[in-house]
Amino acid sequence: MVRIVHYLNQFFGGLGGEDQAGMAPVSEPGPVGTGRGLTRFLGGDDRIVGTVVGGDNYMAQGGNGAVEEVVGLISRFDPDVVVAGPAFGSGRYGLACGAVCAAVIEQLGVPALTGLHPDSPGAAEYRAWVPILATAETAAGMGAALERLAPLASRLARGEALGSAAEEGTLTKGLRRNTFEDVRGSTRAIDMLLAKMRGESFTTEWPLPSYEPAEASEPISSGASFRLALVTEAGIVPAGNPDRLPSGWATDWMTYPIQDRDGFAEGEFESVHGGIDTSFANQDPDRQVPLDAARSIEQEGRLSLHPDLLSTTGNMGTLRDMTRIGAEMGRALIADGVQAVIVGST
Repeated sequence: MVRIVHYLNQFFGGLGGEDQAGMAPVSEPGPVGTGRGLTRFLGGDDRIVGTVVGGDNYMAQGGNGAVEEVVGLISRFDPDVVVAGPAFGSGRYGLACGAVCAAVIEQLGVPALTGLHPDSPGAAEYRAWVPILATAETAAGMGAALERLAPLASRLARGEALGSAAEEGTLTKGLRRNTFEDVRGSTRAIDMLLAKMRGESFTTEWPLPSYEPAEASEPISSGASFRLALVTEAGIVPAGNPDRLPSGWATDWMTYPIQDRDGFAEGEFESVHGGIDTSFANQDPDRQVPLDAARSIEQEGRLSLHPDLLSTTGNMGTLRDMTRIGAEMGRALIADGVQAVIVGST
């Protein structure tokens, strides 16, 4: 018999909608809510021995502490495997499912998996560590997702290694393994190109990520003076990095006054970016953030420069954190009347 513990949010656990999103985690023996549907697809003696339900807001705002509460409740059921969700394209719920699964795998040494839409925030954050079944974007795909989650959970509980993402219908973890093929790579590439030119279907061997498109702002009227801000993801900071901006995996951003500067002098500012050779940037930080050029144009009366540099490090940053940082910077600059931004990159 495989002992399964199921994690759900308050809605799919049948405890309420947004009015209960702040509820602390609770546990119930056996299946509840979505778990009753999952039970229909379990084989043999496999069964859901317990369910843990956490409120979306509680999990989103509680951070690691909230996840620890859930893991503690899960451990009491002595699971062989943990199933979270599926959460489809949900933001808060999907992130909680990923966090719970990652913590269960790391702390309890128990396999765990969830089901998410490939473009969901939880998928972007946890696909490298957690087996994630690719699902539809909405709960309209609930039946199909549960039918596929059940056998995957059973196999993981029994120690069976899963096949490739293409074989299992899971999201790729970004790992590459050497394999032997009967047809050489150049021939396969040409075959795919010819199929594409003929309008035939083909499957790429290196799928590209899908990102939400960014819409361009309206252009600034020619000749009009405007307020400009300088922003960078190149990790430009005062020498010595007094605020300890990380060289990678940054989760925050900094502001540094530049209103009295005509440019960045060597030795006063530096790049702490961990993904590039920073020697040329450190010799002249204006190569990364063109303060000298912007100040020169300001002196001609063509723009007004924002008094602060906004800086973070984009190296290895998660899509979730970089999206949040960009939104936070944008709100702050709009509030200060900024009309245009130059983002110094690596």
